Amino acid sequence: MQVVPRPFGQVLGDSMNTLGRTWRYLAPPALLAFIPAGLATLLVFRLTGAVEVFDKILNEPAFIQTVPRETMLDLLLPFYRATGLAALINMAAAAFVYVASHRIVAADIAGAPPPRGAVGETVRRTTPAFLAWLVAAVAGVLLLVAGLALWMIPASLVGAPNATSVLIAGFLLPILVGPAIWLLVSASMVTPVVALERLGVLASLRRSIGLVKGRWWPTLGYLLLIGVFGVIALQLIQFIAIPLMALGGVGLALNLVAILGIVTQGLIVAGIGAMLTWWYVDLRARKETLLGEDLH
Repeated sequence: MQVVPRPFGQVLGDSMNTLGRTWRYLAPPALLAFIPAGLATLLVFRLTGAVEVFDKILNEPAFIQTVPRETMLDLLLPFYRATGLAALINMAAAAFVYVASHRIVAADIAGAPPPRGAVGETVRRTTPAFLAWLVAAVAGVLLLVAGLALWMIPASLVGAPNATSVLIAGFLLPILVGPAIWLLVSASMVTPVVALERLGVLASLRRSIGLVKGRWWPTLGYLLLIGVFGVIALQLIQFIAIPLMALGGVGLALNLVAILGIVTQGLIVAGIGAMLTWWYVDLRARKETLLGEDLH
């Protein structure tokens, strides 16, 4: 069976249909990754003392006002450390879920049964996927920081803003941060490339950039669209937490959000990974002859 390119709307529709067929296979790896990741995140925040800091900020608003400014950074340092470690933990969990989702959805597209009992293989492919993500993220952040630093130079020289300086600043900002955005979008296919083509870190980055080339704007639109779906799903948690906050206090609501977030985040990541697989398949079908057996 040859996989042929599809219009934007059909890719989106096919990805939703695939989610309906494969959700029961996507849920186990999502829970397998994000339940331990969630527990590890909570443990990190407790061991670093970040929970105590957050509790004081939340329950004692006057506490922040009494802390000297020069000691504020030392006070918040445990929170920053915990946040950084938690980001890496959740990034690794998301890479695992993405790899598993790509393999499951690719098998469905090819008309093959979903891969079973292949946790070890998924873990092996997760490592280069995670590292490729990390390389792209670091490079993107560096480009973004460099662009913002360059953008601030004319702003500092002008001094007091006027209509002309505002116009120039607004024109320069997208130009200077554009390379960072271009790189992040171009590298967005690294996880399906690693999962389905078994390439390494740098090779998967080059392959992703090559696949997205010529379809950068549609890829950006698709990523924004599936990102909106994820944000909406996460926001639904608040509709449960906010009423309970009024009834049972802040602590109960935060605990509920944490518990629901651990489970829901994994399921949402699995869904986004599944939808991303379809876009990768479409990009690949536009570049080469793609057969079903090439996807598993």
